[in-house]
Amino acid sequence: MAHPMDLTRTAATTAAVTRFHVAYAELPMIGERMGRAFGTVAAALEKASIRSDGPALAYYEPGADGFDVAAGFRVEADLAAPPGVERLDLPEVEAAHLTHLGAYRDLPAAYDELRTQVEQAGRTLADGPMWEEYWTGPETPEDQHRTEIYWPLSPA
Repeated sequence: MAHPMDLTRTAATTAAVTRFHVAYAELPMIGERMGRAFGTVAAALEKASIRSDGPALAYYEPGADGFDVAAGFRVEADLAAPPGVERLDLPEVEAAHLTHLGAYRDLPAAYDELRTQVEQAGRTLADGPMWEEYWTGPETPEDQHRTEIYWPLSPA
């Protein structure tokens, strides 16, 4: 498999985010919306003199017609969200995890591999949100993009 999966316990995480909805038909153009969201959050954090405490992230809540997305940056847990953004608290969870190295357009294949490997491990992905962490910026050549995918598991 191109993307070895592991099961991990994530730490609780706090992020400053902005939210938007993306329909399934709009997924090929999500990059532009993500870029605007990250820019909005970065500007709000800079204006409030708040430093990011980790990678950019996007939290996806699936719905019937697409995803509700919260995109932003990790921050210290005691954040009081500055104007223009909101606080997102991710709890500690057991999750399936994999690292994708390469273009964002290839992420759907990584998700397919994650699903298959979770099933082979005799586990079930939780219905509901998953998230991605972006450890390289848009200036990085696309074949070197590093995206960490986390998808919570249903209790064993």
